[in-house]
Amino acid sequence: MVKTSNQNWGPGQMVRVGFLSLVVLAAVPTPGDGQPDAYVLARGESVYKFVPYFGLQKISRQEAEELVAQGRRICAAEQASAQAKVAALLDAAAFQSRLMTA
Repeated sequence: MVKTSNQNWGPGQMVRVGFLSLVVLAAVPTPGDGQPDAYVLARGESVYKFVPYFGLQKISRQEAEELVAQGRRICAAEQASAQAKVAALLDAAAFQSRLMTA
């Protein structure tokens, strides 16, 4: 998510990219590729992909849907990973507690 901007990059917000005013449709996390998060933006019937420092690219509606679906899969995988880590920590804490009270 863009954090060093005076603009709000949340879904539904209007942002300026260069001389264009666009509506943010979705923020798509891009972990592991070394690039900032991508944003799906719209102006009228046109849909764009914007990656800070890498530019604005016009994309099709199908590409936008695939990009958002990929972002949702990434978020779901990160959430599942975090839940597994919490479960492992709780299991380890319960094990240690059982050993200390025995």
